[in-house]
Amino acid sequence: MIDEENYLKRFYISLSDNLRREKRSKENSVLLSFLKTRSASRYRLLRKSALNSVLIPREVLTTLLSKGFIQCIEGIDSYSITAKGVWHYEKKKDLIDQETLLSYINDEYFIPTMKGDLNDREKAILFMMISTRTFSENSTVDLKKRDAVKDKWREILERSCDLLDDLNILTKLDKESFLGKKGNIHVVSSIFRRNNQMVQKTSGLYVYTGKHEYYLNLYKNSNFSQDNLSYLFWKIFKGDISSESVDRVIKYCNEISREESIFLFDMSKHVFSMPEYDTVIKDGLMDSIISRDKWSRIH
Repeated sequence: MIDEENYLKRFYISLSDNLRREKRSKENSVLLSFLKTRSASRYRLLRKSALNSVLIPREVLTTLLSKGFIQCIEGIDSYSITAKGVWHYEKKKDLIDQETLLSYINDEYFIPTMKGDLNDREKAILFMMISTRTFSENSTVDLKKRDAVKDKWREILERSCDLLDDLNILTKLDKESFLGKKGNIHVVSSIFRRNNQMVQKTSGLYVYTGKHEYYLNLYKNSNFSQDNLSYLFWKIFKGDISSESVDRVIKYCNEISREESIFLFDMSKHVFSMPEYDTVIKDGLMDSIISRDKWSRIH
């Protein structure tokens, strides 16, 4: 057993030293450092860190192989440590524990962007969609419509930027470059096409239908999710908004819905312009302040 541990240490140190020489050792843990290294480099490092079988007693080699701690890396006489071998060694030396490893895997591979804060452009887009009440597949930002409708979306997006900027929610948005780009397609179509991270950053509440239509998935089976609206408001304001600013936001959202809905939607299907949704907007914003600790934990 002692011999097995000593030889496993030799495999481990060989990989650890090569990671350090190439300045790829980003953690105390070889396992975490290795996961953060590109795949092509990982294979090269394994080859470089391999030990020849003649350096290892036959019984030890057989035992390490049977336990899955080492692997044949190139040819039949060259062996390198496995992930299981690194895990066994580092766990025994208290260099890593299960919680640390699983937390890294979860953050890196299961929700890589969901936890990210919205940037200024994403906040402006989301705020515009809330203010216009694009809350279901029957009330979308429909960019298949004529340019006059797209111009109206652009106008409301600009007004949304202006209010957020006035409330000090935006930090460095260059509105002119954001809204003023000219090309072969309408600027609003271009903005939404390039808005690639919103699905993850809103926990899937921002929806692209695949037909140049975008909406916030808040209304299902005639039921409106107040919680989801609260969460989306939190993504913009982080629950840090004064009572005066609350009043301005609510007034703005209600004005946009009242004045602009007829230009944007099929009013026979757009139920969200009804007065009851004025209260829904207010309650959603207020709850985003009350629930900010909850939302910050799930981010």
